Amino acid sequence: MRSAPAFPLLLAACAGLAGVPVPGPALAPALDLAPAFGEGLHGFVLGAPAAVGAGDELLRARYADGGRRLVIDPGGRFTSHTIRWSRPFDELLLSWNVDVPEGAGFAVEVSVADAAGWSPWLYLGDWGPGLPADRRRTAFEGGRVEVDVFRASRPFERARYRIHATGERPVAVHALALCFTDTARLSGLDPGRPSVRARLASLAVPPRSQRGEDAALAPRICSPTSVAMVLAHHGVARSTAQVAALLYDADHDLYGNWPRAVQGAFVLGVSGTLVRLSSWRAVEHFLGRGIPLVVSVEVEPGELRGAPYERTAGHLLVITGFDASGDVRVNDPAARDAAGVGRIYTREDLERVWMRKGGVAYAIGPR
Repeated sequence: MRSAPAFPLLLAACAGLAGVPVPGPALAPALDLAPAFGEGLHGFVLGAPAAVGAGDELLRARYADGGRRLVIDPGGRFTSHTIRWSRPFDELLLSWNVDVPEGAGFAVEVSVADAAGWSPWLYLGDWGPGLPADRRRTAFEGGRVEVDVFRASRPFERARYRIHATGERPVAVHALALCFTDTARLSGLDPGRPSVRARLASLAVPPRSQRGEDAALAPRICSPTSVAMVLAHHGVARSTAQVAALLYDADHDLYGNWPRAVQGAFVLGVSGTLVRLSSWRAVEHFLGRGIPLVVSVEVEPGELRGAPYERTAGHLLVITGFDASGDVRVNDPAARDAAGVGRIYTREDLERVWMRKGGVAYAIGPR
């Protein structure tokens, strides 16, 4: 049985919006819910089935369980209504939780618009059989999908997404989320401080080192190792190698595809989403609800003091809490062994290598 969504309060906020009935849930167009968890720089919007607009298109698709799931039959497709953020954006990140039975598959695409009109549909990701290669467009003159995130060369004002069922059995969408970012605002980042209350306790996340795995694999699996730690925290025991095999992105030959990590955790029984965070109070929100954060960092020499590496173009680690002074407790899987995984990094250093680099985090749980 699947776990509850990672954002029950946000989902409840959407479900409580009154509107005109449509087949399935009540009409509740997508709204920016980031302020509900203390996030003021990035946008966070829930899509189907929590948010339903008059412009949604269902082709061989339907709502089930009182609107809690969107079921798409083989060969079917769901296309969302137009979604707007409060300001123009130049980066867009999507994540999803989809039930995928044996023999089933799905693919996700996104389109953006400005005054000139809509972009082509751009391929974002899949699970199981995806779309044929000749139907996978990833770039146009206004921007491109770079593995797992859409990056634009100019600001856009609107977005929409669609989900294809590509296998031989139906898929069921439990949640989909969009994160909007205006990267120009990162220069004005003001993360604040965690509350005194947040410094009194940390989450007990079992440590794991990626370096304990096969030598050929170990340097590449910081993301699966971090996800495996968080799954263990939520009571799901899987070896790091098992999680790595599930999360592997064969199209790009990597283990750190962000939405694939969230979907993989859902397949193993724990729901989650991608968020982008720019404040320590937003981090505190998730930790206070028992949700460790797997965060993506980029580090140059001298930027992350006490780390088991000097430089990395991309690395994942787990935030578990704060110490008495408000610095950040982490599980860093790059440590030589499990005994060295638990560390404390200063807030200032993590602001530099994480928040100012986009603030991407996997919020996985609770079970």
